Amino acid sequence: MDVNSPLICPKCQGKYLEMKREATYLYTYKIDTPLTEDWSKENGVWPFLFDNREQLSNEEYIQCEGCSSKFPFSLGTDNTKIHLTIIQKAIRSDFIKEPEFWG
Repeated sequence: MDVNSPLICPKCQGKYLEMKREATYLYTYKIDTPLTEDWSKENGVWPFLFDNREQLSNEEYIQCEGCSSKFPFSLGTDNTKIHLTIIQKAIRSDFIKEPEFWG
């Protein structure tokens, strides 16, 4: 698909398209570490500390709302024509050891 011209579904000529990114992540949390031991004593709960997020799978595509056709599309880091803040932060976090999602 050419992002330099208006996007139209090549199958049904529909103009209502959605950009989608499906991703599966594995989150790891450290339970009852020396750092969180005091929290457990104070609150009587099991504290846990975020350790890692690993991406297991990823699928990016544009989908036509009219005929439900899917067209592969990359929202990767080198795409300078798309400016979606949440996507940019999520993609960047996949390539750094300690991602921050605070704003």
